[in-house]
Amino acid sequence: MPYPHRPLIQTLSNETANDEVKQVSYVDDNSAVGSLAGVRKWWQYLKANGLDFGYYSKPAKTILIIEDNSLMQSAQKFFKDQGIKITDHGERYLGSVIRTKSFKEQYTKNKVESWAKDLELLSKYAQDDP
Repeated sequence: MPYPHRPLIQTLSNETANDEVKQVSYVDDNSAVGSLAGVRKWWQYLKANGLDFGYYSKPAKTILIIEDNSLMQSAQKFFKDQGIKITDHGERYLGSVIRTKSFKEQYTKNKVESWAKDLELLSKYAQDDP
C-alpha cells in the first residue's frame, strides 16, 4: 500500500532544501530539524499546503523543541501566534523522549510508577480471580 503523504513529504523537502531542514515522517506524524527560519518555512508550507495532500496540521499538538535555551526568545518571536508549544526542556515523540537528561529521567520515572500502579491493581484482581 503506498504511503499517502509521500508527495507532501517530497514537496516539503524540495521547498526547504536550501534552508538545510531535515524531516522525518511516520504515518501522519511529521517532524523537522534545522534553523528557526528553516523550520518556520517548513511549518508555514505544511500548514498552507497540507490539506491539498490530505494532511491536517494540528498546531495544538505541535511542539517546537529548541536545543539552546538562549534561542527561546527568538523561537517565540518566529512562531508567535502559531498556537504551538515551545520548549527547551524536552518532550515525548513517537513513544520516545527528546532533549534533556532530566526530562528523560522524569518521563521514565512517571512511566514506571504508572506501570507499578497498574500491576498492583492487576495483582489485587488476580487474588480473587486467578
